[in-house]
Amino acid sequence: MEKNNGLKILLLSDAPMSLNEGGISQTLYNLFSFVEPENILAIAPKEELRTRQPTAPYNTRYKSYISSWLNLPPNRITKYLFSFVRWLNFSICQISSYRELKNDIAGFNPDVIISCPNSPIGVLMHHKLLGDIKQIPIIPYFMDDWMYQSKTKWLGGNVQKLVCEILSQNKRWIMISNELAEIFRERYRVFPEKVLAARNPVDMSNAPIDKEYKKGDPFTIAYAGALWPMHYDSFYSVAKAVQCLAVDNSIELLWYGPQSQWDWRKKELTLLGVVYGGHLPYTQVHATLNKADALLITSSFKPEYYTHSKGSLQTKITDYCKAKRLIISCGPSYSANHNFIKQMDCGICIETNDSKVIAEQLTLIIHNIEKHQYHVANGWESLKNFSTEIVHLNLKSFLISTIEEKV
Repeated sequence: MEKNNGLKILLLSDAPMSLNEGGISQTLYNLFSFVEPENILAIAPKEELRTRQPTAPYNTRYKSYISSWLNLPPNRITKYLFSFVRWLNFSICQISSYRELKNDIAGFNPDVIISCPNSPIGVLMHHKLLGDIKQIPIIPYFMDDWMYQSKTKWLGGNVQKLVCEILSQNKRWIMISNELAEIFRERYRVFPEKVLAARNPVDMSNAPIDKEYKKGDPFTIAYAGALWPMHYDSFYSVAKAVQCLAVDNSIELLWYGPQSQWDWRKKELTLLGVVYGGHLPYTQVHATLNKADALLITSSFKPEYYTHSKGSLQTKITDYCKAKRLIISCGPSYSANHNFIKQMDCGICIETNDSKVIAEQLTLIIHNIEKHQYHVANGWESLKNFSTEIVHLNLKSFLISTIEEKV
């Protein structure tokens, strides 16, 4: 992969660049893999770096800070103290000077700063580490509307106020989707000069080879990735539908994801017949998913995740297109996933969480699976706009123009 020509980037994010962790960590790695290691300085919480280790060659380019100064074991008594402990941890971060990290930033002397908060601590550390920087362009990059209805506070501040400041003080944004940018415009009444929609790029050179599709026995629907609450209710409804169909049909729902997530969900999902396939290294994702008949993506119908479904285009959607299997998306009609699928005509959208109706729609899909292969071809064709080369080119152009404008 062609590297950049000396462009020095500071990446501040509470999610490390980790190719095998999926989601935001995978996207960050894929987006900034054009940068020579010596030309990137990344900062993340020490606690995150322990559990999600950055992928080489960027694993040596990280500096860290403590985000949790006091931790309590979860039990019936301590659950009543969590809110206070959270406030206390954030307040300690608020009053800390971070002189060493600030010196590291000054010594590195970046050309541009990418601030990608994925939780309240990311917003607070933006304020602490970048608040006094005036000459270096800062670009906020949001992948989710995680701050929707967040009331996180600390001594002298709160998350909503700082998010608004980050967006209003920096007029060029990177967003996972244009839908997310529009949500922020409306909520915070801020209006950027330019927005780059940066989605997870994929390497098209090592995709599964083209071959005639043959329906599997059993018919397998695969889901790859974590099952956080903003995905889970739709996934559960599909699992119930597949369980219903399995009475008279050879069909299974297969889930690939982290062991910790399976341990969290397996009690109820095992009862529904969901099969756990293990955690896939990223290098094996596309070939493994190509063995399935269809690939499932889900977004929540719940009101508390309304803007998440509406604004977050999930990382896995371009990886699914690369895997060359039919995408089935279950979620509300307003979801960003469905907007993408309808625009690219690269899959089928199920817009109900009624498991009986889902079962009926799945039956039609399965019986007509061969006729839906044009969706697969369209998905592959769409990747010409989201290939590693094109996404990197657009991102570098955006960064360079931002730097030149600042000068």
